[in-house]
Amino acid sequence: MLKPSLHTNTSQTMLNSANYIHLRRLFHLRNLALIGQIVAVIFTLNVLQIDLPIKKISLIFLLFTFFNFFVWLRLKRPRAVTENEIFIHLTVDVLALALLLYFTGGATNPFVMIFLFPLTITVTILPVRYAWLLATITVICYSLLMFYYQPLPIGHSSHGDNGASEYNLHLIGMWMVFILNACLITYYVYGMGNTLRHQQKQLTSAREQSIRDEQLVILGTLAASTAHELGTPLGTMALLVNEIEQELENADAAVLSDLDNLKKQINRCKLSLTDLSASVGASSSLFDSQQQPVCQYLQGIINEIHAVHSNINLSFHCNPDISNSLYTDRTLSLSLINIIDNAIEASPEFVDISVSSPVENSTDFIQIEISDHGPGLSDEALDKIGQQPYSEKELGLGLGLYLAYAAIRRRNGSISQQNCKPEGSKTTIILPLVTI
Repeated sequence: MLKPSLHTNTSQTMLNSANYIHLRRLFHLRNLALIGQIVAVIFTLNVLQIDLPIKKISLIFLLFTFFNFFVWLRLKRPRAVTENEIFIHLTVDVLALALLLYFTGGATNPFVMIFLFPLTITVTILPVRYAWLLATITVICYSLLMFYYQPLPIGHSSHGDNGASEYNLHLIGMWMVFILNACLITYYVYGMGNTLRHQQKQLTSAREQSIRDEQLVILGTLAASTAHELGTPLGTMALLVNEIEQELENADAAVLSDLDNLKKQINRCKLSLTDLSASVGASSSLFDSQQQPVCQYLQGIINEIHAVHSNINLSFHCNPDISNSLYTDRTLSLSLINIIDNAIEASPEFVDISVSSPVENSTDFIQIEISDHGPGLSDEALDKIGQQPYSEKELGLGLGLYLAYAAIRRRNGSISQQNCKPEGSKTTIILPLVTI
């Protein structure tokens, strides 16, 4: 069973992802190169009527095809793609091209300029040491092909015609190489631009997450300090309520009921502060994760809310077809309770909670929808909630909802809020399920 990671090395993940994309793009380019080379050989044999060592060239194509087949298998493996691996692939491309050029005219073949393409890729995506190393390999191959190669057997009636024909073929070859290089470079640079834009988007997201994490650390420090400072006033309030209750022992039932309710609220505050103070010394317990059946876990949340809001009309429906489990911890429970409490405050007469799959027959995620019949949210609230502490309540700070957003996102989940027609608002939470 796979447990969702809560902490990842963002930079390394993005680097590995980019290298994987580069390798996949090289795989596709190699396929195109193979097709183009085969077409060029057929054109040379049938149109230009030039004899080529077809068996040797076919063997090179076959070996290159096998190599690309193993690259295809490699792309299916989850192991990270390194810069060394990318460099090895580009070196193989250079050596394969050199071997092919050896049997087709060496440096006299205009397609020798394709040597520049693997070098261009290396300069673009790899550190400079790899670029200089491949440049050295390319120069050595080109230099050797100036002296060691099998000439193209071009036959003509006269020496003059032979020279003119070779020149024309060379011009045609250069034209074809220019078109090929233009297409390949455009394709690769465009793809690389998309990769860079994707990386920039990831970096921006990681930077925003880092800022949110710093804010959470500050809020945690303030919460611990506040818990310590509120302990004494709450204790004093509890003593005063007990004394008032004793003095008004024969008071009206309504007054005694109000005092009892006040005592419950004070005890609830004290219990929350006790939990908060304990978490400062053992914060890891808040994040201890366990697997629980979805409907059973959420029913426990509902029961916990009913214990505090006994007179609330709370509708709860969980799709019985959801059989997977959910990774839960106390922070997730507190987040859900906070969101439902907000809905209850907005609409005490009715709150609806439904649990389903965001996509039909999906076993990877669950969707929790919390709807109320309150006044809804302002446009400003919809923009700011979850991005910073914000509340439209007269005495509210918005910290609870802000922390709830952070806890759900930390679990690789998502949360959004929207207004409903004709009234009310809806909070949609999507959480990953345990996958096998």
